[in-house]
Amino acid sequence: MLYQIMAIGTLTLCYNNIQVYRGVVKLRRGLTAKIIDRTKSMADVYGAFFDFSSLLRSKVNLKDPNAHTTINRIEAIQKICRRSGTLDKRKSYIAGDGPSYAPALIAFLIVLLAILYVYLSANRPNKISKHA
Repeated sequence: MLYQIMAIGTLTLCYNNIQVYRGVVKLRRGLTAKIIDRTKSMADVYGAFFDFSSLLRSKVNLKDPNAHTTINRIEAIQKICRRSGTLDKRKSYIAGDGPSYAPALIAFLIVLLAILYVYLSANRPNKISKHA
């Protein structure tokens, strides 16, 4: 089953991706390691298929003449995964497990703290006497 998960993951990566015409498109090593590490049961297999098919569906261009057929096939995969009753017993392959803080948010907080420091420093009374 691991090969089938890798196959749908690669299909998801390649679907509507112009990079397939410019070079090699492969699953990242980290994602491959996650797939290998997290595929221990059929619940994990259904979860992986559901996650990758959800991502694949988000990439379907509705203007494509084959979009309807593609979405129908994806929905069939998702229906089978839901019927398994195991989707709530697995870890996501796409979304992170823990909280993720965007670098922009961290940069914003640092700038905010710097502005606050400058403001407080400017409003602090000067302790050096001018009458010395």
